[in-house]
Amino acid sequence: MLRGVKNQLDSPDTPEVRMHYERLLALGHSDSEARELIATVSAFYIWHSVQQDEFTYADYVAELEKLPELDWQDDDNDVG
Repeated sequence: MLRGVKNQLDSPDTPEVRMHYERLLALGHSDSEARELIATVSAFYIWHSVQQDEFTYADYVAELEKLPELDWQDDDNDVG
């Protein structure tokens, strides 16, 4: 997951990831904390993709905007 985050941070195709990474750093998170938070959201995105949910890149970016909060208890796609 962390390699995927690195690739996103380095890619010109995913500037939003870099923007939210830099925002997390500005909030006082360390490099590793910021990358782990983004990796968590990335794992969430992958899980939804595997489930064939309608979870788009825009949804991924919307979840990044919520960081550092990670609260998916109200997710409509509960695992059961």
